[in-house]
Amino acid sequence: MKKLIPNSVLVFFNWQKIKYRNNKKNREKVIHNWKISSRRELTPHVIKQEIIREYKKKYSINLLVETGTFRGEMVYAQRDHFKKIISIELSKELFEIAERKFRNYPNVELLNGDSADVIKSVVEKLSEPAIFWLDGHYSGFETAKGELSTPIKKELGAILNSSLEHIILIDDARLFIGKEDYPTLDELKEFVFAKKSNLTFSVDDDVIRIVKN
Repeated sequence: MKKLIPNSVLVFFNWQKIKYRNNKKNREKVIHNWKISSRRELTPHVIKQEIIREYKKKYSINLLVETGTFRGEMVYAQRDHFKKIISIELSKELFEIAERKFRNYPNVELLNGDSADVIKSVVEKLSEPAIFWLDGHYSGFETAKGELSTPIKKELGAILNSSLEHIILIDDARLFIGKEDYPTLDELKEFVFAKKSNLTFSVDDDVIRIVKN
């Protein structure tokens, strides 16, 4: 009989893997290789991290709100770039693991629950614009699933009801093809403009970008 590897050991090695992937030398290598491939490959997570930082710098944003903590890689990558990070995770197990990982980071707040519901209270408490990284959709593997495969419309509805000028970035644009609860990109664009018409809606590097016109 094979001996099962304790969960604590798996968590430790996963944490080390995240740290390795996010060290400066490895980040530069991944970015370089992706650029010389003419961006034909699936957009690496490191590139998406850079996209968030670019918007942070351009709009002088100090707050990042994420849906879909998963293993905490985006939180880890942005921990020193934002004064405050709020991340929402549906899975109780992944939430508890993330709590242990980030217990020594006072600028990181983790919330457990369905982002379709939790994000409304988060948005209502904000007193300044934030970057929203929406990645709380079900994608199999270890990710958790709520009532829908993606709560994107409920998330967007809550954010767009705010009077603040938030930056909205949605991961995995390639999945928005009208299947398994995902609207098409055109349907999503129509939904956004019905809420607020003074926004721009664009897609690049597998990220949907919704910002003020």
